[in-house]
Amino acid sequence: GDNQYRASGQALEFKQLNIHAWEAFEKGQDIHMQAAPSQAELLYKEFKVKKEKLKSHMKDAIMEKYGNAASEEELPRELLLGQSEREVEYDRAGRIIKGQ
Repeated sequence: GDNQYRASGQALEFKQLNIHAWEAFEKGQDIHMQAAPSQAELLYKEFKVKKEKLKSHMKDAIMEKYGNAASEEELPRELLLGQSEREVEYDRAGRIIKGQ
């Protein structure tokens, strides 16, 4: 029957708006969906904008810190295989004896 309409379109948006209003009220904001629906909708839209900004900021920070693995730069062969032919020998103090 009507269950297919509950998970799509404006019904889903209304459900998310109600959930946001309940959670905001529990956290101490003076918001009530039935008493001030316009205020609740405005706060929900502001929340979504702030959430998207935070999400994009976090994505940019991660890309800046770790780089983009899907970039077109080719990695060195040693990194791809995880090994190299270089051998380095150290003494007990950590100084290089033989190698680079």
